[in-house]
Amino acid sequence: MELEDYESLLKNLLPRGPAWDGEDPLLLGLAPSLHRVHQRGDDLMIEIDPRTTQELIDRYERLTGLPDACAPDGAQTLAQRQQRLDAKINIMGGISKDFYLAQLYALGYEGATITQFETDVFRCTSTCMDSLYSDEWRFWWQVNMPNTTQVTTMTCMSSCTESLKAWGDTVAECVINKLCPSHTYVTFNYPE
Repeated sequence: MELEDYESLLKNLLPRGPAWDGEDPLLLGLAPSLHRVHQRGDDLMIEIDPRTTQELIDRYERLTGLPDACAPDGAQTLAQRQQRLDAKINIMGGISKDFYLAQLYALGYEGATITQFETDVFRCTSTCMDSLYSDEWRFWWQVNMPNTTQVTTMTCMSSCTESLKAWGDTVAECVINKLCPSHTYVTFNYPE
């Protein structure tokens, strides 16, 4: 609503008669305040959504226990914080393949897939082309990441305790490992 709309709304609330005709300085003074309150309410409606929040993100993070152990080292951008907050708040729980794909999608991995090995057990009725997985593989599943990640190699400037080569997305791996059932094992497959 515009400022003029508030002025006309306030005028329409007054009783009819010659005493209220013309411009009333009180009404003209209240209209800008009501307009600002309405705009502020609209701004707060945007803050309700964790994907778009800016002012309330610190409060949301405190309420949800973020940043947690899955947060990457260093400063995160506002978009990364919003993405992680959305993944924590808005995704319904579960232990299905769809639940984990929804978590990966909320973290920004739209093309991720999950491979389950429970149906690939080799039996005496299996063909020669079937996989050779034993019964233990039913507890394993694999997250296939959609794109390559940054590969970090050790240089002469690196400290002695650094890895020779490191790769992977620690945030996605941490979130999935934290949410996976305790009796299962997750591996992550990164394309070359």
